Amino acid sequence: MKTVTIYYSDDFKKHDPTPYHHPENPNRLVLALNSIQHLENIHIVEPPIGDVQKYLNVHSNAYYSFIMERILDSDSVVWVDPDTYVSPGTIEALKRLAGSVESSLDMLQDDRGPILILGRPPGHHAGYNGTGLGAPTLGFCIFNTSALLAVILHRLGKTLVFDFDAHHGNGTQDILWEKDILHIDIHQDASTIYPGSGHPRDIGGKPGTKININIPPRAGDDLLEHAVSIVDQIIAGYEPDYIVVSAGFDGYINDNQFVSLRYSEYTFYLLGRTLSKYSNRIITVFEGGYGLGLSNGLQWYILGLQGYPQGPKPITSSDPSTWNKYKTRLEELKELIGLDPGL
Repeated sequence: MKTVTIYYSDDFKKHDPTPYHHPENPNRLVLALNSIQHLENIHIVEPPIGDVQKYLNVHSNAYYSFIMERILDSDSVVWVDPDTYVSPGTIEALKRLAGSVESSLDMLQDDRGPILILGRPPGHHAGYNGTGLGAPTLGFCIFNTSALLAVILHRLGKTLVFDFDAHHGNGTQDILWEKDILHIDIHQDASTIYPGSGHPRDIGGKPGTKININIPPRAGDDLLEHAVSIVDQIIAGYEPDYIVVSAGFDGYINDNQFVSLRYSEYTFYLLGRTLSKYSNRIITVFEGGYGLGLSNGLQWYILGLQGYPQGPKPITSSDPSTWNKYKTRLEELKELIGLDPGL
């Protein structure tokens, strides 16, 4: 089986909402680490301290300065919007994220992946100027690590971004909108969940470079399996040199109160196993997931990435009305970007 390198530092826990209660908190990493400690063929490495200014590759000077001023000029938690905070320790976490990006580049070019950045704060809702594509807030995110990796790696070879967080990666799409980087995003139907973007019609400033597959609420493993088969064929046809994955585990059944998807361990194994067929130049950035998705889904995603041959069986299924909603959105997408009607 493949060895997965995992970048992790306790500094990632220093982004901390205490004394406030918030779902995006350091305990997420405790759940994640507890779930993977028994796995073989993982190599946990502390990333170096990196240069946070690297995020200026994907964020405006105004937004970067806005965030940094609030981190550095305060000795307590500061709310940058109604649901997103920074704390004095956020700067240490961001330095380790930047270091993870820097350290991973040589490994990826030498085919020494797959890599998982098990860090926080998350980033895929953070756009060029902050909130992306008209979103009301930053959705717990600060700087966009997935977009940063995509922009840097695309200078080295053809790069694809695949986001399977339950929420649309609006910040990533905002940053990459005019860029010739293929961004595939599977998420809960945009009309039913934050941030309200990621409709099939959102196909990019360069049409066809952004593919949004909308999954109806209460969809299970069976429907997601069909969507992944489409993604698999798109990746195979695109033949990327590098794949950047924004991984959210919040679609796991009963993971949190914000999402209505019903995935089991099977879905996350399938996602990892599908990606494992491609080159080792795959890097995954940790995004959402707050409870059971981290305890149960994350480990199976890693096993899938490793090429573990025997995964769990599908558990959850979708009713006919859910399938009909999915097919309607899929037909719209096929017509917009010229996907094979038989997919």
